[in-house]
Amino acid sequence: MRAVVHGKGTKSEGCARINMKKRISQAFRLHRLPPDVLRVILSQLSFKEAARTSVVSRKWKRLWRCYPKLVLTGDMMLGSSSNAAGDHPTSNKTTFIRRANSIVRQLSSPSATLNKFIVKFPLLQSDADHIDRWVSLSASSRARRIVLDLCPELEKFGDKDQMYSFPLHLFSVGGSNSCVKSLCLGFVSLNLLHQLSPAGNTNRLTILKKLTLHKVSIAGDLQSLLLECDVLEWLSLTFCSLQHRDLVIQHQQPLQRLRHLRVLHCRLQKLELQAPNLTEFEFANHQVPLVLGDCVNMSMASVGLLLPSDGFDYACTKLPFALPHVCDRLTLSMAIRTEMYCANTPFYTSDLDAAATTPAARLHERLRTVYMTGFYGIRGQLELAHRILRSTVALDRLIIDPTRKVDHDFRNQAYAGMGRTMATLY
Repeated sequence: MRAVVHGKGTKSEGCARINMKKRISQAFRLHRLPPDVLRVILSQLSFKEAARTSVVSRKWKRLWRCYPKLVLTGDMMLGSSSNAAGDHPTSNKTTFIRRANSIVRQLSSPSATLNKFIVKFPLLQSDADHIDRWVSLSASSRARRIVLDLCPELEKFGDKDQMYSFPLHLFSVGGSNSCVKSLCLGFVSLNLLHQLSPAGNTNRLTILKKLTLHKVSIAGDLQSLLLECDVLEWLSLTFCSLQHRDLVIQHQQPLQRLRHLRVLHCRLQKLELQAPNLTEFEFANHQVPLVLGDCVNMSMASVGLLLPSDGFDYACTKLPFALPHVCDRLTLSMAIRTEMYCANTPFYTSDLDAAATTPAARLHERLRTVYMTGFYGIRGQLELAHRILRSTVALDRLIIDPTRKVDHDFRNQAYAGMGRTMATLY
């Protein structure tokens, strides 16, 4: 015979049961919400959190298939501690592709519409079969924001044959215009010779507002692609290889809404653009003709000259005519070799003294800040600083920094000693 004693449990056990009942009740209330409301709730979760909901029930699994964001990155697929270019790059790539394909199969719903499609992982043309499947999903799902960044962590950019060929034509077919508003591509090739829509075709990138190309090899006429983007506001080209080195937008079809333009390290031979609403301009190249005279609303411009050549003539004569409407800040970055000194070469002291006392031909009325780096105090640098002071009327600061920002093998201590002597004399 067994005695059974019934009694009250502890207070903590009772609270635990009450909390469990509340959570179950709340879960059932959430489950009874309309599907449209649940989709909104799901869309506010991160990609990883939303993926976890697919194991709750069949209903949540169906909702997961309509999740509006597809994010495939190395951290997401392999974990934050992994390194795609580490000790086992082939194994990491295989794992990434396998897991990405699994997710793509789950999200391949005919009714799904993607707001965001992001792939960030070092992949090559040899992986095109898998990448094509992912890109096709973004096109069929009418994705609005597309990021395909395949840049290797330790890349050899010169091997262009390994770049994935991006199928731009997939986003302008099917009898309707593309839904892409933002397109960001990295380490891919664009063949515009056969992918652009023929003249008169309405299947164009008509609502594209932001275009970012990084380390992209472009075959064909980039101008034709840009002219299809009627509402383009942001254009960034960095380390791109262009078949046509002249980037010219015809005056008959200006980029009316373009506000930000960045062109860095693209080896252009000419840049001519008509964008009346352009406000910010960034450019890094060797000295090339710039024609931006119609950009009357430009507030900030940054120009970097990559080769250490005679940049004074370009800066003083070419840039003022190329950027006449910059109203706020104009930044010019260039390397100047000032360490050249020959002890046996006579100084043309009379000419230098005359130049130092001659009034400036043109005053810089808006120049407020001058920053000189690598200042050793040699005569040429002192005369340049003196000339700047005499040719400005509103200068607030002249910053002289002896730190070398650009290394041109200045290692001769005799030059440094000469600089200290000249600084003492002047």
